[in-house]
Amino acid sequence: MNHLVNRRICFARRPPGQPTADVFTIAEGEVPLPGDGQILCRNLLVSVDPYLRLKMHDRESYTPPLEIGEQIPGGSIAQVVSSRHDDWQEGDLVAIPGGWQDYAIVLGKVATRVDRERAPLEAWLGPLGMTGYTAYAGLLSMGQPKAGETILVSAAAGAVGSLAGQIGKALGCRVVGIAGSDAKCKTVVETLGFDACVDYRSSTFEEDLRAVSPDGYDIYFDNVGGRISFCVQKQMKLFGRIIVCGLISQYSGQNDLDPKSLDEYMRWILVRRLAIRGFIVSDLARNHPEFHETMAGWLKNRQIRLETTLYQGFGQIVPAFLAMLQGQNTGKSIIRIAEAA
Repeated sequence: MNHLVNRRICFARRPPGQPTADVFTIAEGEVPLPGDGQILCRNLLVSVDPYLRLKMHDRESYTPPLEIGEQIPGGSIAQVVSSRHDDWQEGDLVAIPGGWQDYAIVLGKVATRVDRERAPLEAWLGPLGMTGYTAYAGLLSMGQPKAGETILVSAAAGAVGSLAGQIGKALGCRVVGIAGSDAKCKTVVETLGFDACVDYRSSTFEEDLRAVSPDGYDIYFDNVGGRISFCVQKQMKLFGRIIVCGLISQYSGQNDLDPKSLDEYMRWILVRRLAIRGFIVSDLARNHPEFHETMAGWLKNRQIRLETTLYQGFGQIVPAFLAMLQGQNTGKSIIRIAEAA
């Protein structure tokens, strides 16, 4: 095997607010050979995800903070270049924790086989990947939806939210989305099949939420936190369930609620007798062995649509991440950095 040069995007400094491009730096080095039980892969598609913003803080969270100089982690779809693991051979397509780099060496046991005949490569980072499992396991394990119930989903045009809503529809629920523009709301309803969608930027947001579901909401799949979620709480039905999947509106230190809002927040928990449960997808890793088969069936039957914002080239990884944090994506943000051999 010829010597390979690897470009890696690394963490350069902790941003005080919204990250900018200078938070990252590019390092280059020679790619080592895989050891026993390892595979060397060339990344083809790279994922950018909101949780990475949390890793940039130097404080306690559910995920350890990045060290300065550390390579940025993340999921990828890759092709095996060299293998020292019995299950894999050169040319195999795999889903791996490959990170923001050209090449990755991982243990063969952590790789998942990717079948292009079953679904496009992009689907293995979206509906069939961690993003899809987050929506699926979060909604089923935490929300326990029943056919006929009404589900509200924030960041409904985003990677997880778009799937959570479609899963709700596949399970026979009525689904309402929250998104950040008229264009996104139109996509959520007309392309993704939600029953309605409300623009949180509207001056009549709370009234609009009530108008599309006057009887309230059984389940709220929360991806954003902050003011939006505070407004939703008082519109939950008695014994409603709130699933806290993400708080993207708060990740860069923004706080759009005054301290007095906490008292009001607690009051509505009591008044509506709400069950609020946060989750991390790794907590539910073994809960749903049927996931891939079920999701693949929904994709085949077009009950789930693959919605992506696709970028081209290694140099677009950081811009794609920054755009995603600002809500400029629809569906899953993916960067294609190489083609399969």
